[in-house]
Amino acid sequence: MAYLNFDMKKIGLCLSGGGARGFAHLGVLQAFDELAIPIHELSGSSAGAFAAALYGQGHKPEFILKEITKRGFWNYVNFAPSRMGLLKLTKTEKILKELIPHDSFEGLNKPLVVCATNMSRGIPAYFTEGKLIETVLASASIPLAFRPIIINGDKHYDGGLSDNLPLAPLKDSDLKIAVNVTPFEKRLPVRSIKDAVLKSVYISIDHQTREQSKLADLVIIPEGIMKFDGFKLKHGEKLFETGYNTAIKVLKEFKL
Repeated sequence: MAYLNFDMKKIGLCLSGGGARGFAHLGVLQAFDELAIPIHELSGSSAGAFAAALYGQGHKPEFILKEITKRGFWNYVNFAPSRMGLLKLTKTEKILKELIPHDSFEGLNKPLVVCATNMSRGIPAYFTEGKLIETVLASASIPLAFRPIIINGDKHYDGGLSDNLPLAPLKDSDLKIAVNVTPFEKRLPVRSIKDAVLKSVYISIDHQTREQSKLADLVIIPEGIMKFDGFKLKHGEKLFETGYNTAIKVLKEFKL
């Protein structure tokens, strides 16, 4: 039975971007399932879009975790250097088509909003219908690393660049809950060019995420999430556990 705080509420769940830290989203979804808290609609950017799409298809969080972690990084990407990026997501597309064979928003069990960044126009693009997989891939295409995904003639990149926490599109929810796996950590060291670039990105993302968070009735930030490298898949189970433990605690204590 669902907790009384959530009875009779249409809950919209928003999952942020965050690379490999997105495994924590699966732990949060596991907590929702165990607490029998129904989710009416979903939204996500980047890793959050991946998790939301697979969950919206009806796959259980633990199954998704096993499916993703059983493959290494190079099972998801193709090294294909070009003027627009070093990698392609052809292998990831194939895997997603196996897990979501209908490849459509309309075939999901729950309404879903996927955010990608329309680089041609410099704005966030919110997708809710039509082909699903190309929008999920676009939402996770980091500039320089990946080639852009062309949708309706425009180049699209990672959704986290323009709206890492897409709460605004959840228009049919009484209660909006956000999961942020990229909170800004001031203590993050800067010892290399990579560290400097990453911290610069986190500062930018944190600014827009703070503004978007104001739209949420509840924000879940998995405890200790920033100690995990967003580019390494090997900590999937630990991240799952981190998201699960934090969500169980926060959801049980939440009061309207």
